[in-house]
Amino acid sequence: MRIAVAWDNGDIGLHFGHADCFAIYNYEDGDVSRCTKTLVPTDGRHGHQAMAELMQAQNVDAVISGNMGGEAKAALLSLGIVPIAGFEGPADLAADLLVLGKLPLTGGENFSGGCGGSCSGCSGCGPEGCGPDCNCGC
Repeated sequence: MRIAVAWDNGDIGLHFGHADCFAIYNYEDGDVSRCTKTLVPTDGRHGHQAMAELMQAQNVDAVISGNMGGEAKAALLSLGIVPIAGFEGPADLAADLLVLGKLPLTGGENFSGGCGGSCSGCSGCGPEGCGPDCNCGC
């Protein structure tokens, strides 16, 4: 399994479409003890589609990011990649927990903030999301 995490100095990056770098975790046979991590810079790419295409080129199965709007989620899903948003905290831990099936997809004690925690998975603030005053952290 290959998981990409928006990378911010070891933590989960806040924004999928504006990430400067992604950590790509390659788990052999889904085993967390047999994982390699590679940092992949986005090389100036910005926007949902450009990032989704980068994830496809890296052959990832899922992407974890602090926040991710509906268009980004749709772009990833159209490429067969599972989008996961609404977390902050250590990137390595999030990737391992996802592989183990223990990532709290609605937030948890090791993760907080973002839409996944306070808006039950909204697609961002504004007309298509929770609204401008939802306080979800987008």
